[in-house]
Amino acid sequence: MNQVKSILKVSEQGVSRPYLCTDEDDRIRWCKGCHTGFRSVISEWICACMARRLNLPIPDFAILNLDVAIFRQGRGYQANPVPEIVTDFNPYVFASLDAEGCKDVVDPQFDLRHIDKALLAKIYLFDRLIHNTDRTDFNSNLLVNGHIYIIDHNNAFDPGFSAHDFEASHILRAYRDAMPEAERAEFLRKAAELANEAFLEEMWSEMPEEWIDIGNDVLPLSSVKNIIKEGCDADAV
Repeated sequence: MNQVKSILKVSEQGVSRPYLCTDEDDRIRWCKGCHTGFRSVISEWICACMARRLNLPIPDFAILNLDVAIFRQGRGYQANPVPEIVTDFNPYVFASLDAEGCKDVVDPQFDLRHIDKALLAKIYLFDRLIHNTDRTDFNSNLLVNGHIYIIDHNNAFDPGFSAHDFEASHILRAYRDAMPEAERAEFLRKAAELANEAFLEEMWSEMPEEWIDIGNDVLPLSSVKNIIKEGCDADAV
């Protein structure tokens, strides 16, 4: 497993306050650990794997090992109280490649004017399938620099998901019907396959044992499958 080499800073924005780090290949990544909750990092990993399989634009990602000694040295451990990203018992982080040169999407009509509208509809549908209610007018979790990237799926598989609230608040709701029906049906078919084949079991098994042991209690794999299967029913979306 690849390692975190150094910690550059902790974000001052966002509830999860990720850490900006470099890995062994000197790539810059935003890292989230157990300080965000095990459900959070599990959701990040599963959704990122699904997004990549469905050819959605997500920055490169990995699970990295962050030595506790590096963490405590790099963050000014004694002087600046900040979230405990790792512990002696769980040194693993979800790490997303920094999308250099990107800006947050604030005004989708302007910021996304050059982005394929069918792709925006796919992102909307993907969020609907994974019960992700955290891509709103006030918190887009979208980056753009001529290309679009989706980030931050730590709140997916929301147990309090409401389809009505989702449709009313999603930042891409204006594009929900911008995908041709045949393309939409094919996207749903591929998503359903992920829940029905061994893909999710394989992605689950690639997580650290420390995550799996707790994950079976906070976000069982069976729940993930059921949410995706339900969403892939054409009548449900």
